[in-house]
Amino acid sequence: MGSYSGKELEIELNAVQHTLFNDKRAVLILFEGVGGSQMSFLINGFTFILEPRGIEYHSFTPDRVHNYLGYTPAKGKIAIFDRSWYSYVIENEITSKDRGKYIESLERYLINSGIILVKIFLHMSEKRMDEVKDSYPVSPSKDCGFLGDEDPSYHRFSLKEDDVSSLIDSTDSKDIPWDVIDVGKFNDTVNEIGNVVLRRLKDSIENDYIPTSSRIVERYDNPRNSVDFSQRLSKSEYKNKLKRYQSRLAALQCKLALSNRSLVLLFEGWDAAGKGGSIKRVTKALNPRGYATYPTSAPNDEERSNTYLWRFARRLPQKGHISIFDRSWYGRMMVEPIEGLCSEKEYSRSADEINMFERNMTDNGRIVIKFWMDITKDVQLERFNDRQNNPMKQWKITDEDWRNREKWDEYESFINTMIESTNTPNAPWYAIESVDKYYGRIKVLKIICDTLEKEL
Repeated sequence: MGSYSGKELEIELNAVQHTLFNDKRAVLILFEGVGGSQMSFLINGFTFILEPRGIEYHSFTPDRVHNYLGYTPAKGKIAIFDRSWYSYVIENEITSKDRGKYIESLERYLINSGIILVKIFLHMSEKRMDEVKDSYPVSPSKDCGFLGDEDPSYHRFSLKEDDVSSLIDSTDSKDIPWDVIDVGKFNDTVNEIGNVVLRRLKDSIENDYIPTSSRIVERYDNPRNSVDFSQRLSKSEYKNKLKRYQSRLAALQCKLALSNRSLVLLFEGWDAAGKGGSIKRVTKALNPRGYATYPTSAPNDEERSNTYLWRFARRLPQKGHISIFDRSWYGRMMVEPIEGLCSEKEYSRSADEINMFERNMTDNGRIVIKFWMDITKDVQLERFNDRQNNPMKQWKITDEDWRNREKWDEYESFINTMIESTNTPNAPWYAIESVDKYYGRIKVLKIICDTLEKEL
């Protein structure tokens, strides 16, 4: 493929954009490299030659890890990242072993999800920057709010060239390559960026990437092995403990709100195991301005057009806030494989992808607590019959609940694999004995309070 410039380059890029739109292909173009305002000028110059519809621009500060998965493009869209997870691992001096694993799992998830990933590093020495700076647009004052303290002559990685070079080398592969561009005069560099992107996109259209498989390895302890269904609380004990733990939780929410942390509570469990009742006792203690509850059902059209984790990433809490998930991303490891709603390859990658997602949360200061609400098969039958025969509860029972019950043993196997492969130290599972609902609710509250007191 030849090199294009000007109107010719614009025509070629627009044609590729329309092909990708018609094919429902998502594209993520990632920029790393030179200082803030120069990078933004180059990105702006490049996007000017694109068809503007379907383009999303996201800028990320390198001082903290961001919720990157909440900004990935939908099918037919192009997302442009002005800095990314690379800036984060460099700025925070993440060790080579940890950062390599983190980046590999994140990027592999993106391309396995069907995203075309283009990675561009804009390289410039301080000497070269001085030579070509007059060809760039005049920068606003560095006091401008969205530029912060980055002026055109600032080279963010000038003191870490070896580290940057090593990171690029270690994350450059056939499936996920880097393109390093030596920055020169403004118009010349914009043309080079356009040609690099054009080449990568045409190559992706002509040579489809085949998603990889993985292997779920059960590597962690299973807390379900130590559940004691004989645990009970009397009504008076329950009321006393409920009042005490809810008061503790209310005070801890205030402490959380004043911190740089946030909390993710995830409830999974058997049908009729008491998820809703436990969530109600948690939220009763909370200020509604500081939490949100998200019941998870089948994805809608917008959610299906994005990556699997996108809709959950969009609902993660800001600093000081709490997100409560009534069912969650773990549907990929239970319902979907049993009901044939995901491919074998998608299921095989699920544990690694979920562990990556939760690692991203905890790296960003989020506290993650996962509850598996556990009951016996006989107790579930009693509760199903109670719901079926009680006009006030009939809305809680569906034909699907009865169908799922017939697959109890199959679910049991998938549940244990799920917990044993995702019960990580940073995002642990807690098995809650809910044969006695009083006991289960109090255990949930106690774990939340104890964890917050430890983390805060």
